[in-house]
Amino acid sequence: MATLPNFELGPLPLGLIREEGRRQLLDALDTRRGKKVLVLDPRISGFLRFVAEVPLLREHGVEQLVLLDTNSLAQNGIRSVVYLVRATIDNAQTISKQIRNTAREAKGVEFGVFFLPARSHVCEKVFAEEGVFGDIHIGDYPLNFIPFDSDILSLELPSSFKDVVVDGDKTSLHAVASALLQLQAMYGAPSLIRGKGPGAAVVKDMLVRMQQELGSQAPVPGEGAIDTLLLLDRELDPITPLMTQLTYEGLVDELLGISNGTVQFDVNGGQRQKFALNSSDQVFHELRDLSFAAVGPELGKRTKGLRTDYQGTKGPDRSIAELKQFTSQLKSLPHITRHINMAEAVSTQMRRRSLRARVHVEQLLVDGRDVESCCENIEEMMCSGMDLLTVLRLLCLVSLTQGGIPKRHCDGLRREVLHTYGHEHVLTLASLQAAGLLKRQEGARSNFAAVRKAFRLLVEGLDDAVVPPLDAAYTYSGYCPLTARLAESALRPQGWTGLEDALRLLPGPHFEVKPTAYSQEASPAETPEPATPAAAASGSLGLLSRPGSGTGMGGGAGAFANLMRLGSSFREAPSTGATSKQHKTVLVVFIGGVTFAEIAALRWMASRPGSNCNIVIATTKLINGNTFLSSFIDGNLRQGMAESV
Repeated sequence: MATLPNFELGPLPLGLIREEGRRQLLDALDTRRGKKVLVLDPRISGFLRFVAEVPLLREHGVEQLVLLDTNSLAQNGIRSVVYLVRATIDNAQTISKQIRNTAREAKGVEFGVFFLPARSHVCEKVFAEEGVFGDIHIGDYPLNFIPFDSDILSLELPSSFKDVVVDGDKTSLHAVASALLQLQAMYGAPSLIRGKGPGAAVVKDMLVRMQQELGSQAPVPGEGAIDTLLLLDRELDPITPLMTQLTYEGLVDELLGISNGTVQFDVNGGQRQKFALNSSDQVFHELRDLSFAAVGPELGKRTKGLRTDYQGTKGPDRSIAELKQFTSQLKSLPHITRHINMAEAVSTQMRRRSLRARVHVEQLLVDGRDVESCCENIEEMMCSGMDLLTVLRLLCLVSLTQGGIPKRHCDGLRREVLHTYGHEHVLTLASLQAAGLLKRQEGARSNFAAVRKAFRLLVEGLDDAVVPPLDAAYTYSGYCPLTARLAESALRPQGWTGLEDALRLLPGPHFEVKPTAYSQEASPAETPEPATPAAAASGSLGLLSRPGSGTGMGGGAGAFANLMRLGSSFREAPSTGATSKQHKTVLVVFIGGVTFAEIAALRWMASRPGSNCNIVIATTKLINGNTFLSSFIDGNLRQGMAESV
C-alpha cells in the first residue's frame, strides 16, 4: 500500500490534527498498566490508521489488537483490556457481557473503556444496570475530524443525515460544532460564516454559543488561516449523492468501493490486492478529479511519454544527468500500471448493460424527461435482480425530481420492492418516506425544475474528455451538483446577494455571520436573520454536552487552551505558500455527507485561473449513493445483505 498522504501540503497543515489525535490515543492507552489488549469498534478500526500505526501502539503496550464482537474476549493471560468504541447501547451491552465473562474466568483484569468522541449517560447507565460500572475506568477519546487527505476531513458519522431528519437526534450536529471549535483553536477563527439549510443553522447557533462560553479565550476572528466558513446541509441537495458519480475517484468508489482511503480489486487474473488512494500517489493525484472519459487518454499520454524517453536514452551521447532523470521518472511506472489495471476494472463494469441503463435513467430524471419509461425501467430492473440499494436510489430520484412517484406507478413499485427484496423492508420504505426522500405524488409538483433553472444545474454540450474541464458539471456528465453551485455563488465577493429568491426554493434559512472578538458579555455581530424552527430546535448545549464539557471537547476550556497552544506556532508564523493571504482559505463543511465527485467540483473551482481561494472540505462522512441510503436499512438487514454479497 502507498504511504499516508503528506498532510502538510494542503491549504492547512492538517498534520496538527493527526498529532493531537495520536497524543490523546497514547495517553488513553497509558492509563492502563503493562501489556494490554486493545479492542476496537469495527466502525473506527479502519480510519484509526490515519492517527496511529500499529508499531506505535505496540510501543505503548498493545500486545493484541482485536475487533469488538458479541463473542467472549480471549485476553490470553494479559491483565489489562482497553476498549475504544462509539457510544452506543449495543457496544455498552457487548462490553458488559465480555467483562462479566472475563471476570468469571480470570481475576485481577483491569478494564478501560474510552468512548469516541465522548461518553454518553446512556452507556454509563447500561454499565450500571449490568453491574459492571465499578469495574471500569471510563474515559473519552475526543477525536473529532480525521484527516483523510491534505484537503479532506471527516467525522466518519455514517448515519448523521438519517439521525437528524428521521430520528430528530441532533448529536451529530453537536459533533460538527465541537469539531469546528477544535479547528478554530488550531488554525484560528474565520472572519465570515455563511451557510444554508436547517442543520447548518443549528450548527452555526451551537458554534457561536460555544465560542461565547469560552469568552476571552476564544480566538480572535480573522487572525488565523481560515478566512471563510461555509456550512452546507445535505438536506439542500439529496439528489446529487443518488446520482452515479462520473469522475475517476467517484466511479472507483461507486463500482469498486473506497473504504477508509483504500480500495481492493482483482489484478493479474484474479489476485486481489489492496491499495491506498490519496495524494501521495502522484498519478492518482493528477487523475482522480477528472471525468473517467478523460482518464484513459491521460494514462496513454504518460505511458507514451515514458516510451519516448526510453528510446531517447539509447543514444551514445546521453549524459549521466539525463539518464538519472529518466530513472527517476520510472518511479511512477508502478503507479501508472496500477491505475491502468484499476481503470480497466472500472471499464469492465461500465460496459455492463445494467449500469448503462441505470445512468440513462438518472440523466432522464434530472432532465425532467420521460418519467413514465423511467418507472417502467426501474420495475424491469427489479425483476432482473438489480440490487436493492440501486433500486432505492432510482426510486428516490423519481420522487425528488417529480415531487413524488406518480400515483399510477407508486403502489406497484412499492409492492415489487417488498416482493423482490423482502417484506421486512417495509421499515426501510417508511424511513425513506419520513426523510422526505420517497413519497407518492400528491398534486403539487416538485420545485426541482425551478431549482435546476435558477442554479444552472444542466450544462448542454459539455465534453467530458476535455482537460482541464470547462464547468463543474463535468463531474456528472452535464449535471452540476447543487452544492457546488451554492459554494460557487457563496464565494463571490457579493456572496449570495441577489440570489435570495433562488435560495428560498431550498429548505432552511441562509445566513451570514461576521463574528467579532468574543467575550462573556458581548455576542458576535450577525447579519439579521429571522428566527427559524431549526434554530429554535438546537436547544441549549447543556442538553447535548456531557457534564463539565460545555464545548463538547472532553475537557472544556482547558482542552481548548491546550489546542490553542498546539496551533500557536502555525497561527503566528508568516503566511507563505498555500496559506498566503493572496489566496484565502475557505473551509466548506458538508453536514450529512459529501461525494468524491462533489469534492472534485470544489477542487476544480479552486484551481480555475483567477481563483483567489484554497478550499478545505470537511464532512460528517465520505459517501456515495449506496452508503447514503444504507443507514435507512435496519442494521440486521444490512448485515444480511453484506453477507449475501
